[in-house]
Amino acid sequence: MRSPNYTKCAVICHGLSELQIVRYIKSNLHLKLEHFAKDNGHSSIQITSLMSFLNGKPFKNLIKFSDSYGIEYYKKKLLNFKLFIIMDTDDCTEEQKEKFENKEMFQGHLLYDYIVPIINVPELESVMIKAGIMIKRIKDKDKGDYYFKTFPINNEPLSLNSYLEIETLRDKLKRVKNTNLDIFLDYCLGLVDKPA
Repeated sequence: MRSPNYTKCAVICHGLSELQIVRYIKSNLHLKLEHFAKDNGHSSIQITSLMSFLNGKPFKNLIKFSDSYGIEYYKKKLLNFKLFIIMDTDDCTEEQKEKFENKEMFQGHLLYDYIVPIINVPELESVMIKAGIMIKRIKDKDKGDYYFKTFPINNEPLSLNSYLEIETLRDKLKRVKNTNLDIFLDYCLGLVDKPA
């Protein structure tokens, strides 16, 4: 008998660039992954407004959350699940950044045990330049197009090439000390078997 295909992770994205990277990873690895963003990524979620976002629907009730997104739930707990939150740090104080990183700001939230804070210091663009993925800074108005072209949606079946693309991205990010985005990619890669 085949076991149900549960959702193993969800991601809250700071903005459109982060959302496109998450969609790219999801499509390349064919993951059952949920992503959340404000106005479909067209408005950003700041560290300072993150708790308001987390205190809204759909994050207020574990049973409803698990039912809505196909997450395994047993004895008042989500099983085999992580909620990654990808944020820039250029729009908050050092103290707010630390409280995000060490999870202090999430104390008492019902999703506390599942949250994995992901930071880009000071923002994703700087990280992409340091990783050698982006050659130079681009204008805000051009970022959407840039990220859609650099991280396209893959509608082809899972292949060794699509898997290796995500591995390569993870390895480039791992060398950059200003981010821990590689943790998210490692987790995603661990959810699928590497194609032969």
